[in-house]
Amino acid sequence: MECLVTGAGGFVGRGVIEALAAAGHGGIATGRSAPRRLPAGWVGRERAAILAAPAPAGLGAIVHLEVLQDGAGDAAALERVNVGGTVEWLEWAARGGIARVVFVSSMLAVAARGGPILEDAPPATGDSYGATKARAEAAVRAWAAGPGRGAVILRAAPVYAPEAGSNLLALVRRVRAGRPVLLGRGEALRSVVSRRNLAAAVLFALSGPAGCELYNVADPRPLPMRELAATVAELAGAPPPRSLPEWLANAAAPLGTLCGWMTGWTPPVTLARLRELRTPVDFRCDRLVAAGYRHPETTREGLAALVAHVTRGG
Repeated sequence: MECLVTGAGGFVGRGVIEALAAAGHGGIATGRSAPRRLPAGWVGRERAAILAAPAPAGLGAIVHLEVLQDGAGDAAALERVNVGGTVEWLEWAARGGIARVVFVSSMLAVAARGGPILEDAPPATGDSYGATKARAEAAVRAWAAGPGRGAVILRAAPVYAPEAGSNLLALVRRVRAGRPVLLGRGEALRSVVSRRNLAAAVLFALSGPAGCELYNVADPRPLPMRELAATVAELAGAPPPRSLPEWLANAAAPLGTLCGWMTGWTPPVTLARLRELRTPVDFRCDRLVAAGYRHPETTREGLAALVAHVTRGG
């Protein structure tokens, strides 16, 4: 299939393009500037130039990855890119008769609640990044209601891969350096997804009926932080992960937050970091698996690639 991939030069986009090419798909990779070093069968084009022209003949699907994750407090920028940009591509697809869209969203598009986070979780609200992803999801659902159109929304857990900018990179470096990475016993669950598993979900989503489907995407199961850190330590040949006692974290967090506010440097222990370490993230992808998706790699395999990258100096 000929596809157009938006945000193709980004961290997720590079992995998705590689997976699509390996599966025999070709097409157009777009970004604010034309992506380079693409696999055979792919051409890079600037976003603005593509949107200003009619859709090329034979284009079967759009994989929409374009995103602004850190608006530095600029709610208008988040809305313009994450919501307005999505609407632009949907309107372009409608004009060109493109009948399929795969939209990669985020688990932050839904409100956190106790227990497993499933597809029926209520949308995030406010002016945060997650709220803009929720509004973009709504735009995709409205577009897919048109005759003959099909869309799949993939809500992804935090993505990691053996590359700079990856989630879990700081965890690997701290474990290897023998620095504390756990709070207390490290019981809080963490859901993550390897970029390879997310790319496989995009491939899975390219075929399907009309209408709109929504799936969570994560590695096979959430892991307690202690197990995640222990796996990293084993793979890296590092000592067992160190833990910060609860009482010490409670005392240090307010001081760390104040220090960060005054200096601009982010200390390892702040009130925000403390909340993050205490909050379980149980993001389930059972619905996607029930639909026929299979994970191409385990969390251990994904972590092994990340640890090897860091060991090589990444």
